[in-house]
Order: sequence, then C-alpha cells, then structure tokens
Amino acid sequence: MGQLKKVKIWNNKKTSSLAAILVIFSLALTPNAVSAPTAPAIKVGDKCVKDSSVARTKAGVQLSCGKVKGKLVWTLPNYPKEILIGAPLPLTGGGAAFGGPYVASLQLTVDAINAAGGIKSMNGAKLVLKSADDASVAANDQLLLQQMAADGVSAFVGPLLSSGVISSIPVITRSKIPFLGPQLDNVVTDSRSPYVFRLANRATAFGDQAFDWLIPTLAAKNVTLSKVGIIGIDVPPGTSTTDVLDAQAKTAGWTVAERINYNQSTTTDFGPIIARLKAAEVEFVMGYQNPVDAVNFAKAISQQTWRPKYGFFFIAGGQYLTSFQTSVGAVAENWLDLSYAGDLSTSTSPKLKALATAFQAKMNQPLRGLASAGASVITTLATAIDKAASSNPEDIKIALKSLNYKDGALMPYPFYTMNGGVRFDSKNDNVLWKGTIIQWKGATQTSIEAGRLPKGTLVWPAKDL
Repeated sequence: MGQLKKVKIWNNKKTSSLAAILVIFSLALTPNAVSAPTAPAIKVGDKCVKDSSVARTKAGVQLSCGKVKGKLVWTLPNYPKEILIGAPLPLTGGGAAFGGPYVASLQLTVDAINAAGGIKSMNGAKLVLKSADDASVAANDQLLLQQMAADGVSAFVGPLLSSGVISSIPVITRSKIPFLGPQLDNVVTDSRSPYVFRLANRATAFGDQAFDWLIPTLAAKNVTLSKVGIIGIDVPPGTSTTDVLDAQAKTAGWTVAERINYNQSTTTDFGPIIARLKAAEVEFVMGYQNPVDAVNFAKAISQQTWRPKYGFFFIAGGQYLTSFQTSVGAVAENWLDLSYAGDLSTSTSPKLKALATAFQAKMNQPLRGLASAGASVITTLATAIDKAASSNPEDIKIALKSLNYKDGALMPYPFYTMNGGVRFDSKNDNVLWKGTIIQWKGATQTSIEAGRLPKGTLVWPAKDL
C-alpha cells in the first residue's frame, strides 16, 4: 500500500461570477411532480385513518399519519435540513483531467436542484456535496470514505477512477452507504455488493454498443476489415475494455494483429507501440487510454505519416476530453470515441443547456463526456432520495434499486444527460444506459448517433490524413 498523501477538501463555494447564471436558470428548473403516493389537498393537521401511513401533498412533501393529542392527523416528519453526499475524487495527479470537470458538474447540479427547491418529499432538504482530493491514489480513497462515513454522509458519488472504486468496495460495503458512479471496468459490480451501483454500464456493454454501431456502419461504407490493433493500459479499466474489444473483433471475423496492454506509469514514448501497429499492417485501431497517455499517443501519431487505413475508435478514456483535443490539435481530427454523453451545449433541452452554460462559465470548457455523467449521477441520486423521503443510507439504497425509468429525462429532476434510462439489474448495473458516439471535428464534438443531442454527419475514415 502506498504512503497516504495529504488531501484537501474541495471548495464548494460558488464564485460570484456564476451567481447570476445560477439564479437565472434555477428559476425555470422546478422539478416535475414526483411519482409517489399522493392524497388530494392534504395538509398538516388534517385527519388521517391509518397510523404510520404516509402520503404526499400536491407539492410533493411526504407527510406521516400519527397521533396528536389522541387524534390521528397528518404530521410533518422531522426531516433534516441537509443531506450530505461524499465524493473522494482525483483532483490532482494522473486522473485530474477527469476529476476537475466531474466535481464541477456534481456541484453545479447540486446547486441547481437546491435552487429549484431541494428534495421535495423532505420539505426542501438541501443536498451538500463533501468532496475531497484523493490525489489519484486508490489507497487514499479508502481512508476518505471512512472519514466521510463518520461524518454522516448518506451516499457516495466517489471514488471516480475504476481502480479506486474496486479497491474501496469492502469499505463501501462495510459502511452500508450506497455508492453511485459511472465507472467502466467490469470488476466494479462483479462483487455484487448491494451498496455499489453503476449508472453507466460495464465495459462489456460499452463494447456491445460500439460493435452494434460499427458493424452496420462498416457495411454501409462497403468496408471489410481484415486486421485491427487494440491498445490499452494494463490496469482497470483498460484490461476489461481491451478484453471486450478483442472478443468482439474476433466474433466479427477480424484478425487482432496486435493487442498491446502497456504500463501507463512507465510508458511515455509511444513510438515503439506505433511501430508495432504499423508493422502488423493494422487497418483500424481501437482501445482505452487514460488522459495523459491518450495525449502522448496522439502526439506520437502526429510525428509520423503512417495512419491506420480506417482510423481510430476509442472506448471512453481520455479521447473525449476537451483537454485532449486542446493538447493534440489536428491529429485527432475525425477520431471516434464512445463517450458517456455528448456536448450538452448543443442540447435542445433549455434546462440542460442552462446547466451547460453554467459549466462553461465555471470551467471554460463544454459540459460533455464523463463530466456530463456527473449531472446524471446527482440527478439519479436525488430522485432516489426523494423517493425514499429519507436521508438514511439503507432507505436510499432500496430506492435506488427500485428505480425504473425508460428515459432518464422522465426523472423528477431535469438534469439527466446520458442517453437511455435507469434500471439496475442483479449486479446493480444500469441496463438501460446508452452512451454517445462522438467524432472530433476541429475543436467541436459531433454526436454521431441519434439520442438526446442533434445527430451529426459521420466523416469516414476516422482519421486526419
């Protein structure tokens, strides 16, 4: 176990430059009516029939039937004013390119829900995000989770990196506090911990969706692939992802001419890896890379004239990040990535577009990819808390398990950004999730598949030259 690095609590205060934006867009963000038991026109003090029964007012506040001076009447439970959410995240270190935008998305969504009235069933209780820097070190997450559990958090929305979640599953399970996140690696939910929920689906589902799109797309382009190359880091989620791509490629009848899983800590020169792909005459390169090595790989490609005949397709990873395109420039032109969500600045939903505007003002980049998934995580968690009408972690866990939305846009809080809906299977994977295939065109991301965002036109082959 590595030495624990010093961590710091993230500053949750909004800057004054954002205040006007948040006030303006929050006025229009009152959630839709919650789907829960209601009793027409009831109010505190009205007569009720069954002791300990519950019902909701038209405003969505959950009341309880109880005796007051010997009579059964509707009463307002003693709801907490705040609900704490724990979030150990990679704000420094190798995962910072993921963590910084992600925590900003979490916080802005918390702010928007609070500004629109908070948790309605709990008489407007406010969400409070307690975030901390894990320095991209998995060992730090375990200590931070224990500290947050002791502080009384009701749910976790971190760690963020797959390796951090996997190593923290015993801590999460012992704490009996539900965790909700968008992690990729299959192992995250293979433990079947009842407290670990994955909002985006597993690497296998990413691979299935990628090939469900690739096979008919290649057929429409009259392309017959022969040799492919697969590259990825040699730790989660690179291992699960490259396993899935390898299996899918062979099922499609393609030859995996090179599969390279490299050590991301020691690999800085990607020239030898590219030389192997070139020597194997691969026509298409697929894989998973984290932010730093995604940039180094693309820069190494830019220094050569060789390109695979049909280009590049990555699963999540660093290739959809704004920082990736800013760092590598034109070499990433037309590269494809199966991302968590597309660019929300192009959303036709006024509420999502307003959230994207606030994110742009705070982070100076569009709300997309993993950061966009953060809004969906908070939206789903808030929906579960509202359904439970409780800050008790066990009640929230039960409510999460019971969610069933064929479209995330139907949730009572209007900030679900990803395609598809929410329903957790026996492993607590969200089987209704769908990602978004994006393509880089200059500094712009185009969503290639139909979904929540306008559909763009595919440029083929998926390469710059």
